[in-house]
Amino acid sequence: MDRRGGKGARGLGVAMVRRLYRWYAGIGDDPRLAIAQVTNLYRQVPLLYGLLLINSLAVAVTHRGSAPALLTVTVPTLLFAVTLIRLLRWARAGRRSVAPSPAAARRQLRTITAAAAPIATAYMVWSLLLMRYGGAAQQTHAAVYLSTTVMGCVFCLMSLPQAALLVATMVVPPFIAACLAHYQIMFAVIATNVALVVAVLLRVLFNSFDYFRDQVAARAALEQQHAELVRLNAENGRLALTDSLTALPNRRQFHHDLDLLAAARDGTPFAVGLLDLDRFKPVNDTYGHQIGDLLLVELARRMRAIAGGTTTIYRLGGDEFGLLTLGARDEAVAAAEWLCQSIAAPFSVGELRVAVGGSLGLALSGEVEAAGALAGELFDRADYALYHAKRVNGGGTCVFTPDMARAIRTDRAIEAALQASALDDELRVVAQPIVAAASGTIVAVEWLARWHSPLVGEVPPAEFVAIAERSSLIHDITLAVFRKGFAAARALPAELALSFNLSACDLHSPATMTAIEREITASGVAAERIWIEVTETAVMRDPPAAARALAQLRARGIKVALDDFGTGHSSLSNLHQLPLDKVKIDRSFLADDEAARGWAVVAAVVALCRSLALECVAEGVETEAQLDALLRIGCGAVQGYLFSPPVEAEAAATLVREWERRREAA
Repeated sequence: MDRRGGKGARGLGVAMVRRLYRWYAGIGDDPRLAIAQVTNLYRQVPLLYGLLLINSLAVAVTHRGSAPALLTVTVPTLLFAVTLIRLLRWARAGRRSVAPSPAAARRQLRTITAAAAPIATAYMVWSLLLMRYGGAAQQTHAAVYLSTTVMGCVFCLMSLPQAALLVATMVVPPFIAACLAHYQIMFAVIATNVALVVAVLLRVLFNSFDYFRDQVAARAALEQQHAELVRLNAENGRLALTDSLTALPNRRQFHHDLDLLAAARDGTPFAVGLLDLDRFKPVNDTYGHQIGDLLLVELARRMRAIAGGTTTIYRLGGDEFGLLTLGARDEAVAAAEWLCQSIAAPFSVGELRVAVGGSLGLALSGEVEAAGALAGELFDRADYALYHAKRVNGGGTCVFTPDMARAIRTDRAIEAALQASALDDELRVVAQPIVAAASGTIVAVEWLARWHSPLVGEVPPAEFVAIAERSSLIHDITLAVFRKGFAAARALPAELALSFNLSACDLHSPATMTAIEREITASGVAAERIWIEVTETAVMRDPPAAARALAQLRARGIKVALDDFGTGHSSLSNLHQLPLDKVKIDRSFLADDEAARGWAVVAAVVALCRSLALECVAEGVETEAQLDALLRIGCGAVQGYLFSPPVEAEAAATLVREWERRREAA
């Protein structure tokens, strides 16, 4: 029995040791809690050691005359040295502004817990030995010293309850035993009070630590939420500056980066480029938007791969891209040309092999110092160079030049004059007849706009119409031409058709289309007499919308003609889908009598129109040879300087009468 009882006691002791070891080993397992505990102990532990030093010094002094020097000088000196070293070390650690790492925090917590037992035991043994010397007052002082000091130490160790509990366990039971050994009621009462106070203090300590731990957990959760919010905000900010399809920086990022480069004062040269794809729309219309999107993704991947470290590519929208290149003129031009050449190579999109080209306009920062190197100035110049590359060079790269700068100044002067103009007074219309090729009869008159500004003088139509389209003044010009054309048409024969031009902006503006219908109604001209001419480029910008607008006109009885046929994209694929009555062949196909290929195209277009039951009008007829060729291939109507240049509106009626008189006389 005794043997088994001994084995049971030893087993219980081993289990207790193991539990205490696991309890000690678990200190600092929560990294955030460990850091918070150590941070709090940086403020508390120096106070603990300071309290210990002051109280211990006081009790050593009061016992100096009654206790041996070993207990009042030698032992306190050793204890005070260890305590002072610990105090200075913790005070120095507390002055650091950087929080400890989780591993360091865990190590410090274990160190102070391990040091608590021997230090508490040493001070407890020393104070209990002092209680054996001196009178009642000195013994009471030693008892009060031990009880108040242990309570202060426990309170200072609130952030580390394991150490506080260890100190209380090592000090309070021996202290109570020593008080009871005096066999005096006063010491028994002190022992009882100390036991009760320490027990309550430990309960409060554990409650406070639970709250402390919850606060740390709540703060950690709040920090995690804040970090997630910061991440989401950063992600949203990145998405706001990134094109969702190609993952390239978008227009907003482009203008932001351009503003930064233009505002920099370090003199670093850079170039602004605008790139527009030349044959993307036919691909998009033929194969669908999904293939078009895949093509844009592949294009972006290729451009990013070849751009290099000094060039950043941006997608500005649709098939328009921007680039910012750091470096001197030669480097920027070489990078732009290489980029244009690279995107001209075919792309593999699924099972398709697609080829597109690009037009690129480039503006160099070093060449606009006189203009202040403003971001807006550079962007406008790159845009003008792009326009020049597409419309004049037919693609490729175009670098902005001083000649273009003069053209921009002219355009801005024209735009300012347009903005300030009284169109009803300054704008006039001229008429050019359209003649039936076989009979020579004038079948229609095309009304064309002419503008003489008191500020800039006579402006060619190609210039002011293009500028008006960019500034939305084209709507006012179109309505003025309709009003003036209808007014001048009162002097013309009632059977003569009246032809007017609509721009892309007009065609896609419901308000303008409604206003045109009002002008037609107010004029009293029969809708069947009116031809509306729209360019192929205007129609192909948005074929479904154009088809709806043109169908609305045809529903009123108005004839619709497709102007400049053959100069745009997707002519044949969309021609049968549009509500058309006539097709006007562009003058460029008739420009050279010897150009057999051009005449072959004309013959093919005439045959196509015949098969689709469309009337065909050839523009730019200037020679009898051209007229004869058109008659041979069966073109129905012609227009050009061979018959008459555009004449002023007042002379239109005279022109028609004289033409008919000469035709009858012939």
